[in-house]
Amino acid sequence: MLTKFKRFLESSRIGRLEEITVKVMDGYIDWLDNAPKTKKNYLGVVSIMLKQAIKEGVITINPAENATLPQIIHNNLHRPLEQIDLEIIFQFSGQWFNYYQFLYHTGLRATDVSLLTHRNIDRKKKAIVSFVRKSRRIHEFPIADYLLDLIPANDNLDTHLFPKMYADTDKRLNNKLKAPRLNLQNALRLNGRTKATLHSFRATFNNTLRDLGLDIGDRQILLAHASSETTKLYTHPNFELAAKFVNRIPVYKS
Repeated sequence: MLTKFKRFLESSRIGRLEEITVKVMDGYIDWLDNAPKTKKNYLGVVSIMLKQAIKEGVITINPAENATLPQIIHNNLHRPLEQIDLEIIFQFSGQWFNYYQFLYHTGLRATDVSLLTHRNIDRKKKAIVSFVRKSRRIHEFPIADYLLDLIPANDNLDTHLFPKMYADTDKRLNNKLKAPRLNLQNALRLNGRTKATLHSFRATFNNTLRDLGLDIGDRQILLAHASSETTKLYTHPNFELAAKFVNRIPVYKS
């Protein structure tokens, strides 16, 4: 993020921090070709840098604090999927059937599912033990019996569950998500349904468990919300209870 900011300053022939004004920051926001929410994140990083410069006595004000951000339009792209949506998605899932099933039955983010290997599947305990990138922790989740039956065991534990979805960089990983996302969206559009995303499976997982009666605290643990704790193994404290609820999630087939 700071590299992009440096590139912008160089293109604007600005070489000193004290030359950065609110007008310059507004120009930087316009210069970025990212979505409004991402622009806000970029501005936040620059603001932290400028605050540090104030502490060190290099500048006296933080122009980033008064920059004008584009309006963030909140839509419902990640809406929970209804029964009709799930029926359509799995009917037209094609090669993405197993991938969608893992999203739907685990509530994991699409990138985390893409990185799963057979080593992450503890078939004896019926659990997924995996590093969740957003929480920066290793989590142990109950896995539905249906998913264990869906994915045959593999002696090569380092083999990825979804080789087509694996990538070794964030950029390539995000690019891999385009195909299953478009497949889902096209299926919904052709059947007159409102647009949704791969993240909609996560919202659906949460709502389904809520409707089944699982407590919000247990659901939050299953969803692996972000945490400031250091990386460690984090096992769901109500593992057996959570497993019962995970196995009650309705199954949709193609």
